[in-house]
Amino acid sequence: MREARPARQEQRQQTRAKLVEAALRVFAGQGYDHATVEEISLAAGYSKGAYYFHFDSKEEVLLELLSLWIEQHTCRLRQFEEQGGETALSLVKAVESLAYREDSDAQWRLLLPEIWVQSHRNEKVRKALQDAYAGWTRLLENAFEAMERDRRINLAVRPNVAASLVLAAYDGLALHSGVVPGRAESSQALSALVSALFASPEQATQTTVPPTVRRTVRRKH
Repeated sequence: MREARPARQEQRQQTRAKLVEAALRVFAGQGYDHATVEEISLAAGYSKGAYYFHFDSKEEVLLELLSLWIEQHTCRLRQFEEQGGETALSLVKAVESLAYREDSDAQWRLLLPEIWVQSHRNEKVRKALQDAYAGWTRLLENAFEAMERDRRINLAVRPNVAASLVLAAYDGLALHSGVVPGRAESSQALSALVSALFASPEQATQTTVPPTVRRTVRRKH
């Protein structure tokens, strides 16, 4: 009996994980609103009864997927905070690494628009995203403040504004990469944005943003 319990518990965890993976595929393929619990169950190879053993509703598995995405993105941002680099150029590369996932993560890119749509319709999704973005903004803001304090970069805007712009760039490029094949053009756009926000101290006088504009932007925000 002592050996059977861990085995059953492991089997339940595997079943739950397969249901979550199936929900990702189904939501990414046909959208959250059109997906059904039956379709998710069939995609995972289980019955509806097995689904309802683990989840009370379709919303619950969406919230679990959202939690997984938030956790993954938080890990990426913490790596960015730790490995942001010594110069503006290395910062561009670090930001770019946030915006692009491997091809195996294409389903997550398709799920993101569904999550954002549901954030306007579902209070639980909206609250989870608001909390996540607030935490991510603080994390990046602290990283940018430290880099500016160490004179590794000069900011054209306040750190919190820079953090918001980087997150917005990530979201936009995640959508863009799902529509436009290739990443060269998006990479250039991202590099231009980051170059406008950050410059190494040596490049400060050559920044693409005129000094008067930089001072005005900082003052307004």
